[in-house]
Amino acid sequence: MILKNANIYYNGQLNKGAILIQDGIIKSIYKESDTNNFNLLKESNKDKIEIDCKERCILPGMIDIHSHLRDMGQSDKETFYSGTKAAAYSGITTVFTMPNTKPPAITAKQLSKWKNKAKNNIFIDVGFISGVPKSINEDEIKKILKLGIVGFKIYPLKPLNGIDWTIGNNIQRLLHISANYQVPIFIHADWPLRTGEEEYLKKEYSKLPFLKLHNKLHPEKNEARYVNFILDNYMEFIKIRSPQFFNPIIHFCHISCKESFIEIKNFMEKTKDLSNIYVSFEVTPHHLLLSNEINLKNEAIGKVLPPLRDKTEPTYLFKQLKEGNISLIGTDHAPHTINEKLTNKFKAPNGFPGFETYSYLLLQKVLENEISLKRFVEVSSENPSQKFNLKNKGFIEEGKDADLIIIDKVKKHSITSHKFKTKAKFTPFENSEISHRQTQILIWKVFLRGQEINSEKIRPSGKII
Repeated sequence: MILKNANIYYNGQLNKGAILIQDGIIKSIYKESDTNNFNLLKESNKDKIEIDCKERCILPGMIDIHSHLRDMGQSDKETFYSGTKAAAYSGITTVFTMPNTKPPAITAKQLSKWKNKAKNNIFIDVGFISGVPKSINEDEIKKILKLGIVGFKIYPLKPLNGIDWTIGNNIQRLLHISANYQVPIFIHADWPLRTGEEEYLKKEYSKLPFLKLHNKLHPEKNEARYVNFILDNYMEFIKIRSPQFFNPIIHFCHISCKESFIEIKNFMEKTKDLSNIYVSFEVTPHHLLLSNEINLKNEAIGKVLPPLRDKTEPTYLFKQLKEGNISLIGTDHAPHTINEKLTNKFKAPNGFPGFETYSYLLLQKVLENEISLKRFVEVSSENPSQKFNLKNKGFIEEGKDADLIIIDKVKKHSITSHKFKTKAKFTPFENSEISHRQTQILIWKVFLRGQEINSEKIRPSGKII
């Protein structure tokens, strides 16, 4: 297949030309000016399929390193089929999925069941992140590692395994596992409230709008405190570890505030002369673009952890993204049923779907010159590919998987949740500001290994990473 008459993003910029795809791989990339080579390209095109892109832009498929695909005991919220279809239609061709399943994926047996659910039911490629087994059992960890996971995830607020993740010795044991097996640890950073503190805060701030109250229950200082706790443990670990051994790999999920960002920045500055420091973090689109001042008919739609912060926080984080100080984005796609969100606000679950807003929101910022196309491709494709060793993903280069998205400019497009492919048909971005722009971005075609996947005719062809 040939994608011709296109603006192709490679080598850090858009180049007019064509792409030859064979057996799911990018075989050749040709510049438009090279007529002779294009004729050779046509001769090499085995299936004789040619798609005229009409000067649309071709970008590498997006990689979302943080999602919740549910299924198993939560198939009413989402299934592998519905979730990956939503991602496919949004330009996301690879996702990592988190282990707070029902039951939680904290054993090799449970993880195998979870992965088996995905077989023949995923439209994109999926990597699995496991919970930590009870008692940090190393024999069970070895069994899980043999299943080919991306990493382990910890939740200090509601541990999946009964382990107290505010105890330094437990963190040290986990860092030992990470270092020995070179497996990443994904961290939800939030220090738990003291007993009785939640009820006190609810009374103290009862007059605040719900989303601002929710922010008080999970304040920025608690996130930053947990980030600092982990980084202190990391430093303690590498000080006593022999220099010929590897260091642990840690990744902070959904960093949501300036205070946490600065803690990580200062740590990286302090350790810049040390070798093999493996610390990274991601930011979500909603923590870049929304605040707790958003006006929603049902405030529980915007309830998420970490909470939407005061407006100074997304303003600060977006500036850091623009300046190149944020390297990774994860949606934290967290589908729930609408009935759950319509219950008592305090009992409503945290989270909302993120696949079908991510690409549109960030590409709109590119269109309006608020961030560069280069920055978008780096954070959405190139950096996650390099950070998590996805060797065939993230770049438009000869020999890489033909995971591609083709984008178009249209006069009218809006984020409308009832059209979502996910089961969770709600979003705090409903009828957002991009709906009122004269020109918007539209995902025209999405390819996974050269197969168009944003089509109702296609069958699931994704692979488990």
